[in-house]
Amino acid sequence: MTGNATRIGFFRSVFELFGIVLVRFRPAQRIWGAWLVAVNSACLLFIQHAEAQVTLGAVGAAVLAQALIYQRRRFIRLLGTTHVLWVPMLAWMALRFDTLPAEERAFRVWLVLLMATNAVSLAIDAWDATRFVRGERRPYYSW
Repeated sequence: MTGNATRIGFFRSVFELFGIVLVRFRPAQRIWGAWLVAVNSACLLFIQHAEAQVTLGAVGAAVLAQALIYQRRRFIRLLGTTHVLWVPMLAWMALRFDTLPAEERAFRVWLVLLMATNAVSLAIDAWDATRFVRGERRPYYSW
C-alpha cells in the first residue's frame, strides 16, 4: 500500500492495529504484543499513582499517533517510533523508583515489569526504524 491508500477512520485504524498485533502476528510476536498491551494496560489498576497516569497518557498518545500513521501508510516499520514518548517516561520512573512506598509491593512489581517491557519494546522499535531507513518501507502486515 502506498501513501495514496484509501483513508479509513480513526477507530477502525485502532481496531485494525490491535487486530494485527493480537491476531495476525506469528505466535511469538503475538504473545509479545499481548504482553506489551497487558503490562501497559495494567496502569489502570494503579491509576491513583502519578506513574500510572503518565503511562496511560503516554500509551494513549502513542496509540493515537500509530492510528494516524496507519491511516496513511498502513502497518509500516515506523509505527513503533511513536513509543519515543516512553523514553522520558521510563527515565522519570527509574529516577523516582527508590522514593516510592516499599509497602506497595504490587505497584512496584508492575513498575519494574513496565520499565523492562517497554525498554525491550524500544529496542525492537529501534531495529524496525533501522530496517525502514534501510529500505523496508512497504506495509508488512494487513488486516
